Amino acid sequence: MRRIVLLLAVVALMTGCTDYRQISVDGVALESFRFNGTSSATIVLIADVDNPTMHTISVEEVDAVLLREGKEFVRFTLEGTPSAGPETDGPVRIPVLASVLDPISIITAGLDLKSWDVDGLTVDGKMVLCSDGKVRKTVRFRKTPLKDIVNSIKR
Repeated sequence: MRRIVLLLAVVALMTGCTDYRQISVDGVALESFRFNGTSSATIVLIADVDNPTMHTISVEEVDAVLLREGKEFVRFTLEGTPSAGPETDGPVRIPVLASVLDPISIITAGLDLKSWDVDGLTVDGKMVLCSDGKVRKTVRFRKTPLKDIVNSIKR
């Protein structure tokens, strides 16, 4: 009896892990950008998600820091819990709060965002995905160049 329970537990865990690989994000676009004051903004991203599984997949947590020249620059946290229902293919809204940790850096970098050197920006943090509120998967970013993240989103 114990062997059967153990086998079922392993199969259930493997099935949960397999579901994440079946999900695809075909594109991410900026829906809106709203300043909440002088040191924070709410960014809403729209992701085109294909979830062919029988499970609701949600983003449970985002905690990331944008580093500029090795110093913490902006912290990103998730607002709400965006999710893609079972067997859905369509847009998912992802609201993110961006809080400036070093306002002096913005002034020294210049207020024209297009003039910033993206090559010097890296991301540290994590994102936690959840399947039906049970199986969790954590994706970690360690000194990942922002340029790589932006290029993977553009594909």
